[in-house]
Formats: sequence, C-alpha cells, structure tokens
Amino acid sequence: MRGVRFVHASDLHLDATFGGVDATDDKVAGALEKSTLEALDRIVQLCIDREVDFLVLAGDLYNSADHSLRAELAFQRGMRRLADAGIGAFVVRGNHDPADGWSAGLELPDSVVVFPSDRVERREFTRDGEVVCAVYGRSFPTRQVTENLALGFLREADDPRAVAVLHANVGQREGWDNYAPCSVDDLRAAGMDYWALGHIHVAGRVSNNPPAVYPGSTQGLDPNEEGPRGCNVVHLDEDGAIEEFVETSSVRWRNVEVDTSGLESIDELRSALDESCAEVRDTSAGRPTIVRLGLAGRSPIHTRLSRPGVVSDLAADLRQEQLELDPWIWVDRLRDRTRPVLDLDEILGEEGLRGDLARLARDLAADPVEAERVVEEVLAPVQFALAVQPELDLRGEDVVARALDLCLDLLSGEGP
Repeated sequence: MRGVRFVHASDLHLDATFGGVDATDDKVAGALEKSTLEALDRIVQLCIDREVDFLVLAGDLYNSADHSLRAELAFQRGMRRLADAGIGAFVVRGNHDPADGWSAGLELPDSVVVFPSDRVERREFTRDGEVVCAVYGRSFPTRQVTENLALGFLREADDPRAVAVLHANVGQREGWDNYAPCSVDDLRAAGMDYWALGHIHVAGRVSNNPPAVYPGSTQGLDPNEEGPRGCNVVHLDEDGAIEEFVETSSVRWRNVEVDTSGLESIDELRSALDESCAEVRDTSAGRPTIVRLGLAGRSPIHTRLSRPGVVSDLAADLRQEQLELDPWIWVDRLRDRTRPVLDLDEILGEEGLRGDLARLARDLAADPVEAERVVEEVLAPVQFALAVQPELDLRGEDVVARALDLCLDLLSGEGP
C-alpha cells in the first residue's frame, strides 16, 4: 500500500504581538505583525504544491486563549483553500489556544477535524474508499494541563498506519512549561507509527522508535528562536517516517557576539559591526533579520564605549544603514560587554583597594546565586523609588564583572 504524505506544523501563534522588541520603524513593525499569518499562508501553499494527503497542526495555532478575529479569519481562509484542493486538516488545541478560550465561532470546512478536549478521538484518512491511515488526537481543555494525555492514546489493531497528534512536553524538557508531561515510553506504549508533537519551539526528533517529532515554531517569536523556522513534510510508509524541513518564517532572529579584542578605534569597531551584519545577511536565505549584537572581549576601545551616548549613537547609525539594505537588518540592541585591558592576575595580587575589589568580584563570580542576591539587594532601593518597575535583562555575574571593570577604570585613571 502506498504511504501517506502530510505536513506537520505546530506553534503558529497567529497574530503574536512580539513584545520586548524595539521595533520603532514601521517597516520592521509591519513585517513582524504579519509574519505569523504569512507562515500560515506558506504552510497552506506547501500542502497544495506538494499535493499532500492532509495537514496536521499540533497545537498553539493561536497566540492566546482569546483568539483575535483577524487570526481566525486567516485560518478560515487557509482551510478553505486546502478544502478546495481536496486536502483535509487535523488540529489539536494547545496551552495557548485551549478549548475554553474565546472564539468567534467561524465555520470551518468539513474537511477540518478539531479534536475534542475530553478524550482521545480516532479519525480516518481514506483514499479511493479505503482507510490508509488513522489519526488520533486530543486537545487541551484549558491552559494548564498537568495530566499525562499520552496515556489515553492506543492504536487499534486494524489500523494500516497510525499518526498521533499531541501538544505536550515529552521528557519534561527544561525551559518549557511542563504541560501534558509524558515520557518516550508513554508514547511507545500507544503503538503509533508517528507522533506529531507540538509545544516545544525547537525542531527535532525526541524518539526514533516510534518517530516522535517537534517541527518547532513556524515563525521565530523572540530572540531566543534564532535561525530558520518552519514545518515538516512527512512521508510515512512501511519503512518508517522521513521528515523534510521547509522554512516558513518571514523574519529571522540572530544573536551575534562581536569580539573587540585588539580593536583600537571606533572606526575599527564600526567596520567589525558591518562585517558581522554582512555575515548575517549572507546566511539569511534572503530573509530580513532582527539582530542583537553584543560587544565582548578586553579591548582598548572599552573606555571610549563607556562614555555616555557612544553606544546608543553607534547603534542608531548602524541601524539606519542596515535597514536600507536588501534584505534589511534591524539592530534591535547593541550591548557593550567589553572589558578594559588590565592585568587581572597582577591586580589580584595587589594590596590595597584595587586588589580587594578584584578578589571580592572573583569570589562573587564563583557563586552566581550569591552574585544575583547581591545585585538584587543593591538595586532594590532604586527600583522601589521608580513609579514603573523596569524589566532588567541582567545576570548577577555580568553586573559584578561590569562593576569591577568600571571601578578599576576609575582607580586606574582610565575612567570616562
């Protein structure tokens, strides 16, 4: 019997707001605003171009439980296009779009199956009147699902092939909400041929037997979701499953560290930043990229960068130039993490204030928890006095290292 071919996508987060990005330019803001919807369009077109049997969406189709009407209308249009091409879709709801969320209740084609949230349901894909694949799925009833939903999946003995669709944290991976937690052994016990997973935005297989796959998010949503984002075209037959990744993102994210060691002037630094942006552009597959640049290393230009306004002016100039090129790059942040050219080993052996400060910083750096505590204690009075509490993207050891550098600069007569 001929195998089945389908597209497996998840975590579209339609109409996501992209908070925390300094997208003050209209071109950048507009590209981000429509990027998740464009990813959906690319998925639909991919299904049509490849003439797949069906589409699988493994949760978090929408960005929030209260879906935007714009997102629902976009999804309705996409499903109608698939239906016109004779392609159905199997959908589960995840923690961002659970069954108890608000919906406009738009009518979807009969070819779209949205799995229930109170049980695992089995649906059939037929070809020429013959069942060639069974698809099993269960949606999230509410946002915080701590139940092991995988335990409810069990393949029927007569299924020629079986695909399971689940939004879950398999293996309780750190850094992700532990919703619908389960193990590979739980998946294996269900007897499926392929697990179409959602929830983890990083693409990859978590098991080969059975194949259990996260396709990742279809559009990077923040700087942590770097590089290509997309979905998988899956071919499933008696020999197993083969996935082909296809990018669907409109905008990429990159975090780039620029080593300033040995740079003597701002001119040299500006050239190094241009080179870093050129490398990003050359590897972007023609897509615009939002970049966060970090300046690192002990460098003679550290003192110049410490002067008020220098880094912000440098970022503004670079941003304007890179935005005009094709494809454009938006420099979201330029962070100065350079350090002065000092012989720390020598200073650590000194008697006096410089040596005392260096030894104190060394001891704090060796204990990140204590470094965080000290920084929070120092900043607490400042934050308390502010009407609005800022979200500070700070690590204790970074603050300690930066404070030591500033103090040593001043004590060494190298301060701004």
